[in-house]
Amino acid sequence: MELIPYKQFGKLRMKQFAPPRAKIIELDGNEWMGGIWINEGIGFTSVSRHRDTPDEAGGLEVDFSELPESAVLAIFDAIHLRLRPGLTLQEVRSILGKPEKTLSFVSDRKTYDFTVGARYPYYVSATVHDTAGLIYVAVIRRDVLSKINA
Repeated sequence: MELIPYKQFGKLRMKQFAPPRAKIIELDGNEWMGGIWINEGIGFTSVSRHRDTPDEAGGLEVDFSELPESAVLAIFDAIHLRLRPGLTLQEVRSILGKPEKTLSFVSDRKTYDFTVGARYPYYVSATVHDTAGLIYVAVIRRDVLSKINA
């Protein structure tokens, strides 16, 4: 599976997907994935620009409980990610492949990390709840992550 080119991803902004009258908060200085980011979002759902590239979106997080399903789907459709709220782990794996890492922070859910795409690789993290299925996704451009982790 290939997601959108980095240049196209870089143009994403939260206001493109937020419901009407939603209050989008911009925070500068958010620590995430080992870097410092400028986040524009609603709660834990955000589009983020790394401080070294403040004009380009480098990542996004989607907590499905904070947006209507139509907004979640609009985000995923915009980046060509075929995930949907409520998917089982088996369904997530059928779309993203085998996870590179599995993490468990809370007893009723697990987070699975993947690399998606060859031409424009992305880090994709998917949290699957035992009964509710897929509830959270983070997507970060690998070119941005490589600069952070250099």
